[in-house]
Amino acid sequence: MSSKRRVFLIPKSNDPYILQKQDIVYNDFDPSGGREINKRKPAVVVSNQLYSSKTGFVAVCPITNGAKHLLDQGLLVPVVSKNVTGYVNPFQLHTFDYQKRNTQKVDFMDTADFQKVVQLCHYIFDE
Repeated sequence: MSSKRRVFLIPKSNDPYILQKQDIVYNDFDPSGGREINKRKPAVVVSNQLYSSKTGFVAVCPITNGAKHLLDQGLLVPVVSKNVTGYVNPFQLHTFDYQKRNTQKVDFMDTADFQKVVQLCHYIFDE
């Protein structure tokens, strides 16, 4: 019987913060192309902390004040935060190198609302 050790990276107290699910962040979306989201915008992190620590990447859904057609269909999730206003748009999921994109945590999304984001992501990717 072989035993495999699972190694988890645990940041030291002086290491930079590793993003985790439900973090509300500001992220530089440039460069972008076509109809992709651009500029520095808020987003909610949908990937877990282990993914971020192992890869240096983070998966986010942008927070928008547009996309009224999606809002009218119930396909956006409102953000309740002191620091950010708008709606999470899971239809524009992005992955980024969060250190190169100057990603900065500003808040944490409520669990019940985050679960709605997760449900919409499943709706998009499940058959």
